[in-house]
Amino acid sequence: MNFPVTHPVWMWLYFGAFGSTGAILFTIIIWHWVRIHVLSKGHQRSVARWSMAGYMFLFFALWFACGIGGPPGNMLSSDPVAQNLPAAISAGALSMFFSVPGWACVLVSQRKMLRDIQSDKTK
Repeated sequence: MNFPVTHPVWMWLYFGAFGSTGAILFTIIIWHWVRIHVLSKGHQRSVARWSMAGYMFLFFALWFACGIGGPPGNMLSSDPVAQNLPAAISAGALSMFFSVPGWACVLVSQRKMLRDIQSDKTK
């Protein structure tokens, strides 16, 4: 992986800080999910699994989206030689590819949770 000198320093700091923060937050979400999964049963456990699958896919989608502006796509570079359009297109396609199942899994988990809440109210 190359780090073009045409990118300003603030860009590396910005993406590095927010990328690291995102990775840390995702790790904390996994930690909480493990705790929820151990304590839940039945329908709630299914909701936890679907939501974790959705968050995982969304994390992958965001990670690939970084490859559009930075390496390997380098579309934020002011140097046209450093820009790699095929890599940026691939990163964008992979980002969308992982985004759709992510949102679908989150939707399934929300619908299951809503159904569970509504069934509790009717009891």
